[in-house]
Amino acid sequence: MKRMGRDRLGRREALRWMGAAAGGAWASRAGWGAETTLQYTGIDHVDWHMPDVARAREFYTRVFGTTVVRNKGAERTYFKVGNAYIVIDRGQPPQHIDHYAVGLKGHSLEGLRTFLGERGIAGKITPNGRDLYFTDADGVRTQLSPDYSWEGIAADTATHDAVPVQGEPIFRAMGIEHVLLNVSDPEQAAAYYAKVFGTVSMRRNNRIFFQLGKGRVGLLKTPEGARAGVNHYCVAAERFDYAEVVKKLEQLGAKIEKPEIAGSPEFRDPDGLLVQVTPAR
Repeated sequence: MKRMGRDRLGRREALRWMGAAAGGAWASRAGWGAETTLQYTGIDHVDWHMPDVARAREFYTRVFGTTVVRNKGAERTYFKVGNAYIVIDRGQPPQHIDHYAVGLKGHSLEGLRTFLGERGIAGKITPNGRDLYFTDADGVRTQLSPDYSWEGIAADTATHDAVPVQGEPIFRAMGIEHVLLNVSDPEQAAAYYAKVFGTVSMRRNNRIFFQLGKGRVGLLKTPEGARAGVNHYCVAAERFDYAEVVKKLEQLGAKIEKPEIAGSPEFRDPDGLLVQVTPAR
């Protein structure tokens, strides 16, 4: 299959996003093992299960665009969102995000497994042999992937999926700005993730954030009635008119939530998954 390159917008934005990767470099601290540096570039992808992949496919192509590929051997669809992507697998239950992934420069599976082992964290290689993941005390799965792993997916794992959608997508996505995790004890979770992600970069609104290149991972005490896992993911997009995009989302059947940040719409897709979109600075 012909290798699928980045579109013109994707190249420009990826260079800008990746240029900040040095800010996500992590240097080990006393007592945390041999001196090591990891260079995070941002959130690479999020992956979740939906009972109706076709419905989700139609919804997200209208929201984020038609750069879509599908897995050659499984009912799995990949949507490009700037220099990141989202993955939808068929399965139960709805609203369940299987994992999120952070991109790295200089990715080495054995090196990463050693790095995690020195910090008392069990790293496991994914079935595709390309990535490594670890699971926290709440069962939240974090994957460490090569930077811009979309290229490997598009070239080797999937085939182009022509999506007949009329008109422009609601958002022109640039990447995934952050994921927010529900955890039972944010302070304990912060100490755990600091072993991998380094120093906490921000505390605000009962959230604890780690800056990883151009993306962030946040921790939140699991809200009452919710479960541990990904609370939501946030896509960065080219500037947009808030009222206009909200109207379009409602027309698609999205449920609009009260935004936490003015000008950054939050909505639930037809299966109830919470998504936030923020205008890029």
